[in-house]
Amino acid sequence: MSKGIDYSKWDNIEDSDEEDEKPKQPAARPPAAAATAAEEGGGQKLTEAQKKELIENHPEVAAKAGLMPQTQKNKKDSKRKQYLHQGQMIYEWEQGLDEINIYIQPPPGITAQMFDIEIKADHLMVGIKGNPERYLNHTTWGRVKCSESFWTLEDSELHLTMTKLDKGTPWDAALQGHEPLDPLAKQEIRGDIMRERFAEEHPGFDFSNATFNGNVPDPSK
Repeated sequence: MSKGIDYSKWDNIEDSDEEDEKPKQPAARPPAAAATAAEEGGGQKLTEAQKKELIENHPEVAAKAGLMPQTQKNKKDSKRKQYLHQGQMIYEWEQGLDEINIYIQPPPGITAQMFDIEIKADHLMVGIKGNPERYLNHTTWGRVKCSESFWTLEDSELHLTMTKLDKGTPWDAALQGHEPLDPLAKQEIRGDIMRERFAEEHPGFDFSNATFNGNVPDPSK
């Protein structure tokens, strides 16, 4: 994860060059004993009470200890993955043969004209005009075709579409520094992309139920 990004500030971003000077409240710290045990031995050295305390009140520490994932599936759309930070959903993402799609829920009242968004060959920046705080400011997992990438705001959801430079290459994450997909999810993504490739190469045939024996082949080759 890129340093200096405070995702919680997204909820307080305003379309203004002026920043309100409000005293910052220090973030609550996890109990020292639980935090130390989590760092030294993951979740194995924690009592059930300590695990519950970390999961409920300090999800980032719990994720590092392996008690909960940072990347989760969207229950409504199984193909979308959720990236979480400190228990907050930062964005959802999915990928296909040649595209990466990122979905963000902006604060109420934000219009398309307020966004400051840059999609570069290897970098994505999302923010609000006139505000120096960036919501996303990360290197992309793979390289992108800028001329074929775009974003839209529909039904209060920010949708960014990035076209892969290397068609068919599966991405382990949308952005570098964010938790990569687990091995099972990687195989599922490879299978989906491979079926999409088959459908493109053999129009008129239905490969939606095609299965693979063993590891799924590299869909970029």
